[in-house]
Amino acid sequence: MKLVRFFILLGLLIGFHSVTLAGENDVEYGPFTIVQKEYIDLDGDGKKDIIELYARKNQYNLANEWSLKINGEQLGTYHNKHDLYQLADMTFADVLQNGKQDTLLYFHSVGSGGITGLTVLSYTGEKVEEIFKDPNTSGWFDEAKKRFSMKYIGEYKIEFIDKQTGLEAVIPLSEDRYRDFPDKEELKKRLVAIETWVDPASGYRFDKLTKMKPQEIVAIQAISGIAHYDVIAYFETRYVYDNQIQKYVPAKVALISTETGKKLAEKIYK
Repeated sequence: MKLVRFFILLGLLIGFHSVTLAGENDVEYGPFTIVQKEYIDLDGDGKKDIIELYARKNQYNLANEWSLKINGEQLGTYHNKHDLYQLADMTFADVLQNGKQDTLLYFHSVGSGGITGLTVLSYTGEKVEEIFKDPNTSGWFDEAKKRFSMKYIGEYKIEFIDKQTGLEAVIPLSEDRYRDFPDKEELKKRLVAIETWVDPASGYRFDKLTKMKPQEIVAIQAISGIAHYDVIAYFETRYVYDNQIQKYVPAKVALISTETGKKLAEKIYK
């Protein structure tokens, strides 16, 4: 717990928001080169398929574009969204629980927020289809300011509103949370001045609720208080598989306290 408090305090003192590479816009990217190659039976026919992930990388070994091929056929090219991601990798799992292996393509940020994107591809018939699309849009931070609202209402409580679904809740904070903050007057000023600070998705959870039915995917977003490292809650969006359109769609959102782990509010997605 002392180590955790140290990192929270560090974030509170320096107000660190994100990391960007010096001269990032000036670096040059090379041609597509292979970064990962796997042999997996994707369609369940008993024969292993060849899945290859290519990237255009710079001298820092960071990428701005990726290409995915299965058995030599290019399925798609994925561009870096306003420098959200610099790394990518693949894993495989039976997400739809139909006996076939789905391709989980993860995109990662090297910044402090740990932003992560996820695209899931699956054999839904005779070909591979994108059934879950990376939820982090290129203009996420501007959209978050419009969609969400945060306000300090006194007594270590934060009002949180998701205007898109109508979810409303109060995030309670314990006074003990900031006991190591050196300047209590400055702390009060920072609490009063809290702004809406909701990160793009930084993690995903796969919930296997019933056998033989597609797992549900939960995208997790961090909500910060008086500094980026001061994560006070998580905003979760639950996606369910729609058999009619053969894609995952948002179904429900929930707000989870980081202090207690308890669900503060839940709302059906609109």
